[in-house]
Amino acid sequence: MITNHPVGEQAAARLRRLVPGGAHAYSKAADQWPTTAPPLLARGQGAWVWDMDGRQYTDWFAGLTCCPLGHAHPAVTAAITAALERGTAFQLPAHAELAAAETFLEVVAPDDEMVKFAKNGSDTVDGALKLARYATGRTKVARCAEHPFFSTGDWFIGTTAASGGTHPEPAARTLDFSYNDLGSLERLFAEDGKDLAAVILEPVRFTPPDPGFFQALRRLCDRHGTLLIYDETVSGLKWRLGGAGPLTGIRPDLTCWGKGIGGGLPLSALTGGRDLMQLGDHARPQAGQPPLFLLSTTHGADTASLAAMVATVTEMAAANAIGRAHAAGAELRGMVNAILAEEGVEQSVRLAGYDCFLNIETAEPGLKALFLQEAVRAGALVRGIFYPTAAHTAEHLEQTAVAVHRAAQVCGRALTDGAGADLLPVPARRPL
Repeated sequence: MITNHPVGEQAAARLRRLVPGGAHAYSKAADQWPTTAPPLLARGQGAWVWDMDGRQYTDWFAGLTCCPLGHAHPAVTAAITAALERGTAFQLPAHAELAAAETFLEVVAPDDEMVKFAKNGSDTVDGALKLARYATGRTKVARCAEHPFFSTGDWFIGTTAASGGTHPEPAARTLDFSYNDLGSLERLFAEDGKDLAAVILEPVRFTPPDPGFFQALRRLCDRHGTLLIYDETVSGLKWRLGGAGPLTGIRPDLTCWGKGIGGGLPLSALTGGRDLMQLGDHARPQAGQPPLFLLSTTHGADTASLAAMVATVTEMAAANAIGRAHAAGAELRGMVNAILAEEGVEQSVRLAGYDCFLNIETAEPGLKALFLQEAVRAGALVRGIFYPTAAHTAEHLEQTAVAVHRAAQVCGRALTDGAGADLLPVPARRPL
């Protein structure tokens, strides 16, 4: 049982003195994890990770879902190594950009005609909104209120509790609507349709789309001349190789991709039809308008990341990686549900979502924090979401079963006789 991390704690303290918050993504910061979580990780292989003290965990979030084949997959590692040996950065476009664009549009986004690569999901989301404003001549955007994160841009961050340092004007032109709530969309378009450049949302998260919701959204956007944008930064390469968009039954105008497409290396992408995407050619501005500076990134097309993407999606297609991930998720769901029922806590702790992306839900936040604290203590590295991959095997499920048993038992004591009430931790304070 994991109780302390002396080596990791010392290293994490040094890191906090050098890096604000001690992490380069807010979701990795210590205050976003149970106190039983390892302060720093040292290495990963497949679905295993090891901390600085040499302890081994089952990784259920694959580097914020950036490693759909697991850590250090041989095919991805080999492709990266070969790219490094050929050179990674050039002052003119490289042939690797052509190969990457052809592969991505053929394998991941076959309904789209053009792609632009960048580094972060925020890059491509902000680029998509800029393109929408340019194409429509409008300034307001609408985002789905239930979807937790879209961008580091002021238009989004300025609407959150972490709005410090943002300019208020972009946030003031950001509107909200609710997923599966057609009424909220109809009111939105009735009040602001004339100045609404884009609607952006994740196609699917944990809640299935209601029948007809996306068809109605598509009709509203078409009627008002508003662009529809899918943010598949998280959902891409999970439900299907082509993302979760097909589950909605309609096509968006633009799609943003990120996280897993780079196989663990930094890469994002914006895809769409030629009529829209070619507006991003700064040498060919629209008549009467200044050129659009869509996405220009020094490292957006570094050859190592592009090679990692080609290797990742090629291997996923060849190895049926998504089918295997769904199968692992179905086995995980059945196992967890059986344990929760065995311990008598199935009414208070449950799994929601799809087999490829499962969310832990509890009757109250403190109970979820307690469950995660004990699961991590027993070696299942989970922050609230289980993301099964093709790298998860029976051995990972066995370790996770032990961890879930412990977590469910402690939660059961807390719920029944109060024996664990004093163990209820303070839930992580999440600014976004």
